[in-house]
Amino acid sequence: MPDYYLETRDYWLVNLASQLKNPTLLRIDINVPVVDGRIVENSYRLYIYADIIRLLSEYTGLVVVAHQGRKGQKDFIHLKQHWIILRKLLPTEIDIEYIEFDKIFTEETKKKIKNLEAGEVLLLDNIRMMDEETKFNPEESKYIKFFKDLVKSCVNDAIPVWHRPHTSIMALPYINKTYIGVRSVLELKTLKEVLDNKKVGVSLLMGGAKLAKISYLNNILKWAKGFTGGVPGQLLAYVDGYDLNPINNRFLEKKFPIEMFEEAKKLLKKYDLKYPKDFVIIENGEEKEVSLKEIHKTDGVIMDIGSETVEWYAEEMETDLIRIRAGPLGVFERGFTNGIKLTKMISGTGLIFLGGDTTAEITMYGLDRVIQNTGGILCVSGGSFLHGMAEENYPSIDKIIELQK
Repeated sequence: MPDYYLETRDYWLVNLASQLKNPTLLRIDINVPVVDGRIVENSYRLYIYADIIRLLSEYTGLVVVAHQGRKGQKDFIHLKQHWIILRKLLPTEIDIEYIEFDKIFTEETKKKIKNLEAGEVLLLDNIRMMDEETKFNPEESKYIKFFKDLVKSCVNDAIPVWHRPHTSIMALPYINKTYIGVRSVLELKTLKEVLDNKKVGVSLLMGGAKLAKISYLNNILKWAKGFTGGVPGQLLAYVDGYDLNPINNRFLEKKFPIEMFEEAKKLLKKYDLKYPKDFVIIENGEEKEVSLKEIHKTDGVIMDIGSETVEWYAEEMETDLIRIRAGPLGVFERGFTNGIKLTKMISGTGLIFLGGDTTAEITMYGLDRVIQNTGGILCVSGGSFLHGMAEENYPSIDKIIELQK
C-alpha cells in the first residue's frame, strides 16, 4: 500500500481561492445512524461536513454528493432530513437547496449547476439510489457524462467510503481536476501515525453491528491487541461455546452466514481476541447485568457490555499508547452507556474513535469536544480506516494519482 499521506500531497487543498473553480463537485459522507426512520441529528459527521461546506462555499458554488445506508436496509433513506439539519448548522447567508433523486439528472438541475455562485450549495439526494453507483464503468457512466462539462473542479472528501470502488468517488478525476478534501487529509495523517507506531502498543476495540472484514483483522491483529463489544463480542462468545440464551442465539444465527461463524472460530484460535465477560440485558422490561456464564439462564436481549468487562478492558488497554474504538459497544441510542464509561477510563493522548456510529455516540453524550481538547481524535472514517490499517489500497485515490500524474 502506498503512503497515501505523502503520495497525495500534490492534491491537497492548500489554497482554496486558487484551486477551487466554480462550480465544484464535492463528495462527502453524511451517512449517520437512523432510529425509527429518523436520523440521529447530533451526529459528528453532520457537524464536520457542515463546516467543510461552509469553508469551501466561500470560494465556489458547490454541488454536494452523499449517500445514506444501503439498499434493502432500514437506514436507506432520502437525504431530506440531512438537508434540514445542514440548514440549521450552516450560516443563514449560505443558500443550500435540496435536489430530490428523480430530479438530479435533468436539464433543470443542469441549469441550476451552471448558475451556481459562491455561497450557493446544491445537496443531491442519496446517490446510492443511482443504479450505477456500485457498478463503476467510466466508458458508460451516466454520472460522468452529466457532470463532465458542468463542474470545473472536484473534491473527494469522503474518506469513510474510500475502500469502496463506487462511481460517485471513482468518477471524480474523469470529470475534472480532483483534490483530496481537508478532512480526509487529516484522517490520512492519523492513519499514518498509527501505522508508523505499531511497536508502541496499539489496542483495537471493535463494536457495532458486524465483525470487521476477516482480511482486515488477519493483518491488523498481527501487531495490535484485539477487543470486542457490540454484536462482534456476542459472536465471538457464541462461537467459543457460550450459550447466550435462545433469543440472542437466534439473532446471531439469523444475522450471520455459516461461513462467518467458521471464520470467527479461526480468529479466536489464531489471536488473543477478547470478548465480554458480562452483558447488560433487558428481561421482562427490567435492566439487568449478567455474567457470560449465567446468561443462558435468562430470557433477555443483550443491550450492552457489562461493568466487569468495562473494568477489564480499561485495565488491559491502559498501557497502550494508541487505543482505538471502532463501533458502539451497546445500544447507545437508547441510553446504554457502558461504552461511554469505558471511554472516560481510557481517555487521553492516543485515543482514536472511528466511524459514524461511534462518533455519533460520543457526540450524543457530549464528549466530543472534551476528547479532542484532551489528546483524543475523532475520525469520520470507520471501515475505511480499518482498511488502511490492514494496508489495503484505496481505489478512488489510486485513480486520482494515476490520472493526474
